[in-house]
Amino acid sequence: MKTLFISLFLMVSINNIKISQESETMTATFDGFEEGIYYFTDKDGYANEFSSISDEAMASYDLTQDTYKGKSFLITYIEIEELDEFDEEITINSITALKLLE
Repeated sequence: MKTLFISLFLMVSINNIKISQESETMTATFDGFEEGIYYFTDKDGYANEFSSISDEAMASYDLTQDTYKGKSFLITYIEIEELDEFDEEITINSITALKLLE
């Protein structure tokens, strides 16, 4: 009985683990970089915040400078679930790829 309980517990636990993250894309205008956050606005006027950027994307476009402010990008990103300082689950957006649109 104990073995059955442990097996059942492990099966339920494994089903709750995210094994891979699907990336999403959006087209948005770069608004700036402040205090570690990258700010973009999409075509509907919705503000988007990204807390991190991949090394590959940063090597192509240094968004910490004002050079790309007001420019449109095709953004590929993932959403990462984390716990904040109050142990509440929050979603962090992380840029995985950027393409400057002209």
